[in-house]
Amino acid sequence: MAPMRVAIGGISHESSTFATVPTTLVDFERRHYAEGDKLLTTFADTRTGIGGFLAAAAEADFTVVPTLFAAAMPGGPVTAEATRALVDRLTAGLRVAQAEGPLAGVLLDLHGAMVSELDDDGESFILRAVRAVVGADLPVLVELDLHGNVTPEMIDLATVTMAYDEYPHTDPYERGHELGLLLARIVREGVRPTTALVRIPLLAGLQRQYTHAEPMLGVKRLAHELEAEPGVLAVSYLPGFAWADIPPTGFSVIATTDGDPAQARQIADRLARFVWERRGEFVVRPLPVEEAVRLAMAAPAGPIVLADIGDNPGGGTPADGTVLLDALLRLGATRAALAPLNDPEAASPAQASGEGSRLTLRLGGKTDRFHGQPLTVSGRVVRVTDGRFVHTGPMSTGVVIDLGPTAVLALEGWAGGEVEVVVTTHRYQPTDLGIFRTQGIEPTDRQILAVKSSVHYRAAFTPIAKQIIEVDTPGLTSPHLDGLEFRHLTRPIYPFDPDMTWHP
Repeated sequence: MAPMRVAIGGISHESSTFATVPTTLVDFERRHYAEGDKLLTTFADTRTGIGGFLAAAAEADFTVVPTLFAAAMPGGPVTAEATRALVDRLTAGLRVAQAEGPLAGVLLDLHGAMVSELDDDGESFILRAVRAVVGADLPVLVELDLHGNVTPEMIDLATVTMAYDEYPHTDPYERGHELGLLLARIVREGVRPTTALVRIPLLAGLQRQYTHAEPMLGVKRLAHELEAEPGVLAVSYLPGFAWADIPPTGFSVIATTDGDPAQARQIADRLARFVWERRGEFVVRPLPVEEAVRLAMAAPAGPIVLADIGDNPGGGTPADGTVLLDALLRLGATRAALAPLNDPEAASPAQASGEGSRLTLRLGGKTDRFHGQPLTVSGRVVRVTDGRFVHTGPMSTGVVIDLGPTAVLALEGWAGGEVEVVVTTHRYQPTDLGIFRTQGIEPTDRQILAVKSSVHYRAAFTPIAKQIIEVDTPGLTSPHLDGLEFRHLTRPIYPFDPDMTWHP
């Protein structure tokens, strides 16, 4: 039997059309970027989608041909320049792979919510370019983030499209591994995937997309039951990413069967009806800022985790919001730590001053009008680092994180107390306890941990938290979607149109 050669790669970005800062090529090259053999060394033994592809290759005995993988922090739409450059590099890698011998298939780690200046449907833009190189018939299997806003063209261009099951995303490795093994079955056993997509007119609040509680726990349970039926290859549920003002934004269900389109449609319809019947449960009701801080301060034991859900850099925000920090300082919180606050203009003088120095500076609130005003703060520099550490928790295990030059500031509260703030040069969503521990802060010793995240923090912080409070902070990832001006979203859609009717 001829060796089975499979090209792997991907381009991943979650784009907020409301973010004011576009995503550039530098943003990809700074975060996660690897070409050729570097892709193998970077992602081997990591719990990532690419890591899952590599594990499947070892198990199913196929040869991996690396191309390009690039991912940037969520942010504004990807520039035309970055889109062209990344797609050109990915397809150039595919051409080289084909020149070296026939390919049996392609495994791609994409996102599903990439908006480019060239195309609102970034994934279809990528897949069209891939198909132009490999042809219409070669199996191309795609892993998506659970927050993808899926389009029919995406589904048509891919042989199989499969999303993460979990939010927090603790299973990209498992889904990548599953896709790799499925590709081997397609090539060697003649499996014939056929897919049905159902799009549900529902904007689901991020916090209610948490897959370890209702309503998503029930959605996940039913999807797994349907996936266990004979002939079913995969069932995915994608609550989507609401902060993209484009027509396909919303909840999607994908069902893939072995050569039975009617079965795929019946399964997708059943899961979609289940979701729609629970649409009211996807509305988020967080706690007002001052009430949340007072509750955390009064709690008999910590750590109490305060989730700054309005300023979640994992949803494209600048991570420099000051509203929650202002309340902590104003109300006299102590034994409190906040991470991260992205402010290169503050990190730089803190680094220059050095550990033990005192300084007064303007902190945060410098990017846009959505996340509060800059605060004039005083305190001491507790620690300075290069901001590099390795994820050791359940998300992206083994992946290197680069915060850029970073400083921990112990800020004096305006009513007494002290708040430690991890000030970074690059944006980061706190998905690993290393954001505190590698900066000299032991999170289990603190009464209050304030994190700029919507849900992902739960994977690492739930095991140590005495309580988690979702805080109603302003920002680009605030659950109050009616405060944003949507112009292109397909209407009607729930909850904007609460009296609408719909059926698959």
